[in-house]
Amino acid sequence: MFRSVSLAAAVFFVTTLPGQAGFQSWSVDKESDPFSGGESVSVNFMTTLRSGILVLCDSAKKGLKVRAIPGFAYDQRLDNFKPTLKFAFDGKLLFTAEGETGSVGNNLAASEVMLEGDQAKQFVESFASAKKQIAIDDGIADKPHLLTAKGSTSSGAAIVSCVEKQGSPS
Repeated sequence: MFRSVSLAAAVFFVTTLPGQAGFQSWSVDKESDPFSGGESVSVNFMTTLRSGILVLCDSAKKGLKVRAIPGFAYDQRLDNFKPTLKFAFDGKLLFTAEGETGSVGNNLAASEVMLEGDQAKQFVESFASAKKQIAIDDGIADKPHLLTAKGSTSSGAAIVSCVEKQGSPS
């Protein structure tokens, strides 16, 4: 009896841990950057300990960086590969953009793109207004990141504000 109760408790803990640990929803971190003089905003959605999406913005610099980490190890064959990243919100393709590949953390493959000007504005506005799904095809994995929009309203407001501050004189 004790063994089955312990096993049930362990299964419950493991299946609910991702939701409690900040996985499977958008979250935001903001802090003053003493080097740029602006506010650094980091929005992320971690699907596992090794995979997720990061949106990075600095109010003192132009544009924002979108980085996708599919969760597999970086391989030399990705050197000089230019992936085409695709962005869709609530089932509608917004645009595609050519990116770069690299590695992050413990040699995990990543693709990223720097969005500037109108593309950055379109991205953050669509992100903030997404109701159901945010989908990003990173151009290097065999399937896209299909993410819930849960948490994207508050996270989106932070990156909208960051991009708006970039256009205003300090």
